[in-house]
Amino acid sequence: MSRLSVTSAYIALTCVATLAPVLTSVYAARENALARAQRDLQQFAGNAIIRSELVSYQAFTAVADIERIPGDKCSAEHADALRRIAFSYRYVQDAGAYGGGIYRCSALLEDVAIQRRALPEPDWRSADGFLVWFHQKVPLDVARETLVIGRNGSYVSVDPQSYVDVIDPAGRPIAVVNVDAGKVFAVSSGGDADEMLDAWRRAGKVDNTDWLYAVAHSSTRPLGVVVKSHRPRIFGEWSTLLAGWLSAGIVVGATLGWLSLRLLSHERSLPARLERAIRRGQIDVHYQPVIRLRDRVCIGVEALARWRLDGRMIAPDQFVPVAEERGLIQPLTDLVLKKALQDLGALLRANSAFHVSLNVGAADLQTDRFLRVLGGALAGSGIRAHQVCIEATERSFLDAEATRQTIAAFRGAGHPVHIDDFGTGYSSLAYLQNFRVDVLKIDKSFIDKIAHDAASSIVAPHIIAMAHALGVEIVAEGIEHESQADYLRQRGVQYGQGWLFAKALSAGALAEYLRAQAANADAPRAPATTA
Repeated sequence: MSRLSVTSAYIALTCVATLAPVLTSVYAARENALARAQRDLQQFAGNAIIRSELVSYQAFTAVADIERIPGDKCSAEHADALRRIAFSYRYVQDAGAYGGGIYRCSALLEDVAIQRRALPEPDWRSADGFLVWFHQKVPLDVARETLVIGRNGSYVSVDPQSYVDVIDPAGRPIAVVNVDAGKVFAVSSGGDADEMLDAWRRAGKVDNTDWLYAVAHSSTRPLGVVVKSHRPRIFGEWSTLLAGWLSAGIVVGATLGWLSLRLLSHERSLPARLERAIRRGQIDVHYQPVIRLRDRVCIGVEALARWRLDGRMIAPDQFVPVAEERGLIQPLTDLVLKKALQDLGALLRANSAFHVSLNVGAADLQTDRFLRVLGGALAGSGIRAHQVCIEATERSFLDAEATRQTIAAFRGAGHPVHIDDFGTGYSSLAYLQNFRVDVLKIDKSFIDKIAHDAASSIVAPHIIAMAHALGVEIVAEGIEHESQADYLRQRGVQYGQGWLFAKALSAGALAEYLRAQAANADAPRAPATTA
């Protein structure tokens, strides 16, 4: 073999030995990215099917509630009950009665029998007698469609977009399928019903160079979800890469640089930085005063997590969902408890009537984990159990039996239980009768409307009346005007929070606020004058 041939062979062997591992690692990285994208898409499909089940649960439960209304259908009493049911369920737009192939009456439009609005044969019938019409026109806006669910002459209507209204910064298309009927009845922006139905029939195994698909099945209802996302294009075109690989050093350097960039990107991502902040105790706690409306005395506070990142405040509605998604909500709750007891321990020991309330996530309302953590933190502290209240949102009630047991355990240990943001979550007013709680907190969105727009302020009086009937106290959130405070006090609402009284305060600012309140209470008042 000539010297030139041997040299050429060595060069070729060196190139193969250098490039083969690089090519293999690049290919493996590409496949790994594809697999991770598919897993992430499958998880997203799982979240979407939970939303679909939730909307269906509310709709079917609302129909059952209508069936239990006593008296004649479409009477004045029946119409009042329909309106209460429509207000009680977040996703129900209208409730009413039908018969003889027409709509008879509606909570939204009242007596519509004279309009002779036809109700055709249903698109699907369930084994337990429910009827579903997938694409009915909305009488107030013929361009929109609604999903109608009925049984035994009672119906509710739901916006199909409620089924696909899942928070997703990536904007991935979603479609919801009725499995029995084999029809797509809800599709989000960017989705094509026929394409998504075809992907459903193929169980998501679609050979497409641009898109990945995933499907999820409901375990309780004949529902399915199809989602799709763009295939990851991490490396671009292979021909471009091959040109870069001509120099092994450049390729290896670029690969190492890419890996370093990925690592740096992860370390700088919001979830990773939040995890470090929680682990290092870098989450602050501020305190929103709770005011007794009859005398404007601060009787307690709500502990709120605050996070300052790179000199700017990150809103709780941005980092709390991240904490829930990444399994960080429990250590975050533990940190808020620890800091609240450190900040307020002396105040709570000195004033047994003062309390602090803690927001507890859904995960800690399914088990006794946080109750044990709380019991250990209070042991020997001189702080009484009734001074630490538990705040739970309505979405925590999805697993009703586990939540009921945990709430009972908190109350049995002496901790009052508050239902936060009432009216914006997933439970109906009647649903609360199954839970023993101490306080309802009316959401700010309802408080904003009172004393301003009489036509849209109907919900708050219903919640107040219901709370009085159940024998629970009320805290109104987001009070900003004296007219709101007067309105609520006159209707028997005991407590309030909002900027009218104070914003959320640091521990130091809270101490100053309470000292100022005490000084004002002790100051002599001028004698009353008579006209």
